[in-house]
Amino acid sequence: MNNINPQASTRIDSINSLLKREISRIITTQVKDPRVSNWISITYVETSKDLQKARVYISVMAEKEATQKTLKALRSATKFIKSNLHKDLSLKRIPNITFIVDDSLEKAETISKLIDSNKP
Repeated sequence: MNNINPQASTRIDSINSLLKREISRIITTQVKDPRVSNWISITYVETSKDLQKARVYISVMAEKEATQKTLKALRSATKFIKSNLHKDLSLKRIPNITFIVDDSLEKAETISKLIDSNKP
């Protein structure tokens, strides 16, 4: 028997969507660190069921060095971002945020190249 509560799942999905939108807004309008690339996108957010943690996956359309600089800048701005979320959102608890580079596009491109190279 499946123990997944559909209401809890829907709530987490709503919170993920809300966090994605608000963190994107804060990064583009309030984070002034020059290391943050202008070509950053939050691809998705994954919040734990207990709302303690949120993994924020980012994609940066830049070289690896710029991506790493952006990641470091966001990690150093985490407290600032969390405090702004706390001010702007009516959630009882704001999860601890961890920024992670989403390399799924890179992996997809590699797979596509491998497939193309094996065509007759």
